[in-house]
Amino acid sequence: MDLHPDDHEALLNGSSVLESWRRSDHAVQVAEELMRMHGGTVPMSELLWLGAESFLPRQWKAGRAPEPVEAAVEVYNRWRRLEERRLQRRRQADEAADADPA
Repeated sequence: MDLHPDDHEALLNGSSVLESWRRSDHAVQVAEELMRMHGGTVPMSELLWLGAESFLPRQWKAGRAPEPVEAAVEVYNRWRRLEERRLQRRRQADEAADADPA
């Protein structure tokens, strides 16, 4: 991802919306709920947490972020769909490789 120089500076100095959200109570509560949904103390995958970071900070800054539990459910469901598609593509690739007589 290419960042605008101003965005890069904000990320480095912690003044970006993303960094502000990461330090918020909302982010902590979302992370706690995602951990529960993902298996308790099992660390979340980066892909799962990146899903939260992809849209929640802007909603939070605008005052429109869903409650932490609702936000976590939305993020988790999006992540599960991505995981299912990834696994399906892998199965199809494996089947294609098995069917290829070369």
